[in-house]
Amino acid sequence: MAVRKEPKQNDYVTIDEYLDGVNAGLLAMHARIIGEVTEIQLYPGRSYLFFKIKDKDAQASMSCFMWQRDYAVSGVKLEEGLEVILSGAPNIYKPAGRLSFQTKTVELVGEGALKKAYDELKVRLEKEGIFAQSRKRALPEFPQKIGLITSKDGAAIGDFQMNLGRFGYKVTMVDSRVEGQLAVAELISAIRTLRTKDIEILVLVRGGGSLESLLPFNNEALVREIVDFPVPVLVGVGHERDISLVALAADMMVSTPTATAEALNDSWQAASMKVVLHEQRMVVLFSRALLSQKQSIDRSFRTMQRNLESIFESFRRAEQSLVHVSGSMRSRIAELGRHLDSTPTVLVRAMHALIKHTHESIAFDTTIRAFAGALQVASRHVASSEKLLESNSPERQLRLGYSIVRTGTDVVRSVSQLNVGDDLEIRVLDGTFGADITRIKSTI
Repeated sequence: MAVRKEPKQNDYVTIDEYLDGVNAGLLAMHARIIGEVTEIQLYPGRSYLFFKIKDKDAQASMSCFMWQRDYAVSGVKLEEGLEVILSGAPNIYKPAGRLSFQTKTVELVGEGALKKAYDELKVRLEKEGIFAQSRKRALPEFPQKIGLITSKDGAAIGDFQMNLGRFGYKVTMVDSRVEGQLAVAELISAIRTLRTKDIEILVLVRGGGSLESLLPFNNEALVREIVDFPVPVLVGVGHERDISLVALAADMMVSTPTATAEALNDSWQAASMKVVLHEQRMVVLFSRALLSQKQSIDRSFRTMQRNLESIFESFRRAEQSLVHVSGSMRSRIAELGRHLDSTPTVLVRAMHALIKHTHESIAFDTTIRAFAGALQVASRHVASSEKLLESNSPERQLRLGYSIVRTGTDVVRSVSQLNVGDDLEIRVLDGTFGADITRIKSTI
């Protein structure tokens, strides 16, 4: 009697486990495959679709599976007879045991097909108003917080950074592919990442290329992400003939990464020029005002000096006239006295009485002396004022050995006004001379 042997433990696997292993191995067979679409099975409301492709030159065909989200991102509308390039890997659908090519991306083949798809999508988006100038937003006047999307390994980032001015920019960069159909998903992911960041403008750059190399930037899904972005979008994608649809949809487009950096710099550079011009204008206006005030002060000083000199001269003439009158009257009185001495006694007495009475009545000599004294006091005050003005005169300071130093039209009062290399003009009593600053030392 035969004895049934029990199978050894772990010498078998389940179908599910086996297919998992097969699928893991099939991932290594990732490829880009060209073929002609022969059959399409779309399922409204479902998250996937099936289609088939065949080899135009051989008896070979393949079933393909694709998720709806990947199909939408690819931006290619599948039609029978359309030649496409698929990117993906084979996979066995375990419930049905069916092998299919799990497609990640779909690309059109040939410049003609690409141009046709480009033109059709452009017309459709134009009808929606996607490219209308009225919906475009102005760039921030002085942007600082920049969200940048480009490839960290491409030449575009170097051109952009080299030409970005030093205006305190804070750049938040997200690395992404910028070429090939796989770039679409990465670009969309980068845009959505920057939605959560504190930025004032979104910048998307890459170098130039053919219509085929710019394929990701003619993708409808990417265009709609750009249109719906919460802050203005600046696109600098180089092109040869056809402007990318992403650039047309952006709030502002330029042709190169360098031009993108310059567009960001424009408002800052214009503001810097205005500041310089206003600084120069302020210096000119201040210099003019200072010169005008100096001239006004000089005129006032000269007028005061002339007026005071005229007053001093008038006092001197009045004093001399009064002294002369006083002396003349004393001489005449004395002469009258001598004449009286030779007259008869009675007449002399009468005349003396008359003279005494007259002298006591008018006290003329005393009055003259009092007025002369007052004039002398006034003269002393005037002389004191004249000396005070003279002691504060700039000419006197120069005679004492001081000098006046100017830089340009400004009188130097502090070393804070000076820089090494400045030209100076130094005025002394008998002329002026120039000098150059080689050292500055503050005593404060």
